[in-house]
Amino acid sequence: MPGKIVSVQYLRAIAALLVLASHALLYPLVGENIAYGRLGWLGVILFFVISGFIMVSVTDIGRFDGRQFMRRRILRVVPLYWAFTLIAAALALFAPQLFKTTSFDGNQLALSLAFIPFYNGASHGLHPLYKLGWTLNYEMFFYACFALLAMFTARSRVVGLTLAYAALAIVGFLLAPQSAIPQFYTSFLPLAFVVGCWIGLGHMEGWISRLPKPVAITLVVIGVAGLAEGFLWNHGFVEDVTAFAGFLSFSGVAVILALRSEGRLPRMVWLERMGNASYSIYLVHIFAVALMAGVGLKLIGPNLPGIVPVVTVLAIATGVWMGLLLYRFVEQPLLRKLQRQKADQ
Repeated sequence: MPGKIVSVQYLRAIAALLVLASHALLYPLVGENIAYGRLGWLGVILFFVISGFIMVSVTDIGRFDGRQFMRRRILRVVPLYWAFTLIAAALALFAPQLFKTTSFDGNQLALSLAFIPFYNGASHGLHPLYKLGWTLNYEMFFYACFALLAMFTARSRVVGLTLAYAALAIVGFLLAPQSAIPQFYTSFLPLAFVVGCWIGLGHMEGWISRLPKPVAITLVVIGVAGLAEGFLWNHGFVEDVTAFAGFLSFSGVAVILALRSEGRLPRMVWLERMGNASYSIYLVHIFAVALMAGVGLKLIGPNLPGIVPVVTVLAIATGVWMGLLLYRFVEQPLLRKLQRQKADQ
């Protein structure tokens, strides 16, 4: 992209906050809470839509170098994720009492580092050893698919991805595979990347900026309705396909409206910084939640009036603070160092 789109950075910050708030609210609970769980799910769907938008935007309208693209994405995602996976594995081995849904397993560690989906008995889902990494398994899958289409134009890439991911989702719906890998890759979740890709294409081709005002108003109504439906639809589990459709509608509309509002929104430096650090916040926040909500409530006790909301707010604030520190002192220097090493090779 010619320059950073600040409004999209705001949305990245909001997505990270949604995931953080979800885990801060869920951590003290014994059972699942649908509404709290869907806060985080909405954040993930918004992240996926933004990712699809950005990948189309940074590769421009024509062909691109697929190998260079994958190298850049790997440098951006893998080192920090591997570091947190190894930290989680070490803690799960030597201090398992810190975790609710993580246990050490050498085979699971190897699969996690290789971004290979598997059924995790500790978390009862298709989660890597560091549970947050399930979203990165989808991200790496999307990057690989996108790189394979590098020889086509942007429109052809988006159409190709749409057909491929829609076909996989239909297969998953009709056959409902039980094995981990086919179940993971025939999910409907990658369709969120597709929506972001179409928005990226619309932004590059200029038709998003030309949307008539009545259409924009209609989109707002659709987005609000989707958000309401996503939280109100309840069949007893978080990742419901109907709720996904509602959240996806809201996320797509949010990105479109953000693009149309670029340059007219007030400059919020703190929110922009959080958007820049959203990956770091995402990776580190569960440690902040465990520290504040887990250790804090055990030391103080959950029965003190008002202590749970106070600890939850502190967990959210600590998660943001730790993410900003990680971004400034680890993620940014690490990226610069890795990029210099690649440039020297």
